[in-house]
Amino acid sequence: MRILVSGTNRMCHDRLRAQGHELVLFVPRGRAQREDAVGLYTHVVILDDSAGADLWADVAESLHRRTPFAAVAAYNEHTYPIVRAISERLDIPTTVDLDLFEKVLDKARMRAVLDEHELPSCRYGFARGRQAVLEAIEEIGLPCIVKPVDTEASVGVSHIDTAEDIEAALRRVGHHHIDRGVVVEEFLDGEEYSVEGISIGRDHRIVAVTRKFTDPDTFVSRGHVVPAPLAPEEHEAVTAYVTRVLDAFGFHDCPSHTEVMLTSRGPRIIEMHNRVAGDAIMDLVRLATEVDLYDLIARQSIGEDVGALLPDRIVPVRSAAVWYAAPSGPPTHTLAEVQGVEKVRELPYVDTVTLLREPGSPQPTVTQNFDRSGCVITVGDSPQQALTRAREATGMLSFVYTWSSRER
Repeated sequence: MRILVSGTNRMCHDRLRAQGHELVLFVPRGRAQREDAVGLYTHVVILDDSAGADLWADVAESLHRRTPFAAVAAYNEHTYPIVRAISERLDIPTTVDLDLFEKVLDKARMRAVLDEHELPSCRYGFARGRQAVLEAIEEIGLPCIVKPVDTEASVGVSHIDTAEDIEAALRRVGHHHIDRGVVVEEFLDGEEYSVEGISIGRDHRIVAVTRKFTDPDTFVSRGHVVPAPLAPEEHEAVTAYVTRVLDAFGFHDCPSHTEVMLTSRGPRIIEMHNRVAGDAIMDLVRLATEVDLYDLIARQSIGEDVGALLPDRIVPVRSAAVWYAAPSGPPTHTLAEVQGVEKVRELPYVDTVTLLREPGSPQPTVTQNFDRSGCVITVGDSPQQALTRAREATGMLSFVYTWSSRER
């Protein structure tokens, strides 16, 4: 089958190619990689990041006339509008539901849908412009969270604990986002989890629950462990709540990644996505449960019924964890080398060591997930053992920086 794939999440691309399909990649310039040019794809089309959906559809139509595509697929949100435009222009199938995407992307709209279905949520307000944001903060009360209405990877998310924190928090959110619109939410106190699922038709199958660990100030993710160390009644409460949420939003024939806070009042949604989780969580799910969600979602995206490929009852056979290294500093520091990589890779319980920064790159000031420098994935007999191993192994990596006096 000849398939047009748009965007990244190349693990799903790998699964399609392994199944024998021919792939053509459409990728915005800012997300292209050198490796895209060799091996996996018959053609690679790169357009500027600002290219609109109509231009992508024009190019797809030209290629389609020469050799038709059987389907168009995407596995992350930033190209969903492009895929929908291509599907409609070429009259070829896709599983991308743009209306569902818009409901879950817009955090204010998401909260409104929860209210409409009388699902437990939190107090919130939408505001556009500095004065309106300040009024929303006063109305919701402190402590609270201020977040851009439609970003991901913790970009611009700020926690306001006291009135003295407001100015710094708004600077972190950024004038651009404040002018476009933000959501102000009451602060939810508890432990954070994410629920990884796949909807087959409208039957929602929960594959795993992940325990999440984030920086308390920046909300940057530091680590995850699967399965989440939950009591049976807590696990049931979280998965039942998420299933109700998926029903309310009309999830169908797609993956889901739903982030919740388990509070003293029960689970409350933070945000949700009609895509798989990032942050290596899918690798943890595969290691812990032996369910390859990348493979299932790749197959589902081209019309396969994957229900029979999932066991009726998913029982973890081990635990898996990831921990991120996130050294933070001024950009006048330049990464010289990373020490300890081979020593960590040789540890018997280490599955993967990934470096996210190359020597010569400036040291980031860590404010979002994209600013992290590397991670280690480990396995263990229990969630605590896997997590401890991941944290200790990551701590064995040394990011050596040199100081540069270059002008900023």
